[in-house]
Amino acid sequence: MLIRSIRYGLRRLSGRDRWEVVGFLRQHAEHNAYLLGQIARDGLHREAVAGVFVGYYAGGELEGVVCIGSNLVVSEPCSERALDGFASFARSAGYAVRVAVGPDDLIDGFMGRFGRDDDDIALERPAQLLYRVDHTTLALPDACPELRPAEVTELEALLRTDLAMVVEELGFDPFSHDIMGFRRGWLRRIREQRAWVVGILGQPPIFKVDQSAVCDDVVQLAGVYTAPAYRGRGIARRAVGEMCRVLLEEVPVVTLYVHADNAPAIRLYESLGFEPAGHVRSVWFF
Repeated sequence: MLIRSIRYGLRRLSGRDRWEVVGFLRQHAEHNAYLLGQIARDGLHREAVAGVFVGYYAGGELEGVVCIGSNLVVSEPCSERALDGFASFARSAGYAVRVAVGPDDLIDGFMGRFGRDDDDIALERPAQLLYRVDHTTLALPDACPELRPAEVTELEALLRTDLAMVVEELGFDPFSHDIMGFRRGWLRRIREQRAWVVGILGQPPIFKVDQSAVCDDVVQLAGVYTAPAYRGRGIARRAVGEMCRVLLEEVPVVTLYVHADNAPAIRLYESLGFEPAGHVRSVWFF
């Protein structure tokens, strides 16, 4: 059971906590893009948006925030006792978590408390590189006028493209147990104009990039993918640069994270002016 006092322990967060929680997360907005993005989508008021938000308090002060739904995301900062509380809550809450993600050391600490059962974990990816870019560091390549928001009529093609990307990257399909949820999420992303593509309408996209989290402080990019037949032509560099140019007219910083072994992607992002901002760990569950 969640402790109701705001002095010590866990408390489920709601819309009335918005300003306190946003102020806490803005201390490290680049690390907290997902949490801030879900709050911007009214996640504190509606559990259906992303899951339940829980805060940990000590002496009346917020020491950590977690969102638990299909994604489990831990805030930066997050105290040791907050991690204890979040791990205990996650074990008992019964949510069907697909992936746990957050700052590398904090997710490592969370998993140490939550438990690493080999029968439950499909893949753990430590020390992924978090990158940031702003208008002072962005190195724009040639323009990419063909980059555009995806349309609803392209949903099925985007589902196939995204699944091919995920399987290529992870080596397995993490959405096989929730195909309808996967489809609903993509439909929402398209309707919110957070999925952008290069390609002719009616044909499979040759490039895609997703805005996985959007708020006033930061936009986090994900799902950067070029179809194999079109790689090596500079499409991704021009398109990601164009996406960043458009976004940085509205927000102060754009972030993304990439696996440390993905040298081509790292070269691409650094050539655009992205700079290291930390490390991310993700744990995918069966």
